[in-house]
Amino acid sequence: MATHQVLSGTSDEDFLQRLVSNHHERFGADFWAMFTAQIAPALPPQPVIVDLGCGPGLFLRDLGERYPQATLFGYDVTPAMIAHGRQLPTTGARPTLAVHDVATQPLPHAAGTVHVVTMTSVLHVLDEPLPVLGEIRRVLAPNGHFMLHDWIRMPLQAYLASRQERQEEEPGLSRQRGFRLFPAHCKYTTEDWQWLLGEAGFAIRYQKQLRPTHQVFVTTPAIKS
Repeated sequence: MATHQVLSGTSDEDFLQRLVSNHHERFGADFWAMFTAQIAPALPPQPVIVDLGCGPGLFLRDLGERYPQATLFGYDVTPAMIAHGRQLPTTGARPTLAVHDVATQPLPHAAGTVHVVTMTSVLHVLDEPLPVLGEIRRVLAPNGHFMLHDWIRMPLQAYLASRQERQEEEPGLSRQRGFRLFPAHCKYTTEDWQWLLGEAGFAIRYQKQLRPTHQVFVTTPAIKS
């Protein structure tokens, strides 16, 4: 079970349904405007794209419909997520989905063969993010892009209020789970993420706070001096 589920006390099925219901919030118009402006122009005609922590596969479904010539891969540690993604109907490129823990296993891709790696709301839960970032850098093509979209630190009051505003849970339960999740979700500041990315050998090309709770970073492998 993922760290979020352990801390919040939710089952795999409950967590899956929550990700499905708030997909439009995480990948809305502002996100796709950013992707189209910052990543799409650098894509080759037949890009290879990997989504780490792909959850129920909805983002990859959307990618496949926008970029039908892409070869898509999605990895997640939760079998229920992969099972859900495999049964999604799509009119675009169908992703290859697999249960895989990048924190303990290398990615099944040769060095320099992936054009885009994406990771949304996953890296903050890992105890040691630098080895995972190193593995991402290994598989990226020299001109490839790594997009990190993750939680950023905020005051406790603002964090609890943001959970309440989404109205996903009964108020008492929302606050109870909020106290449990606050240390994990608010672990890193924007500056912490910037340092981690630089330490792992990435150059930040673009960053923006798309939502009050999340920052997106579009990076490329830094040129070694």
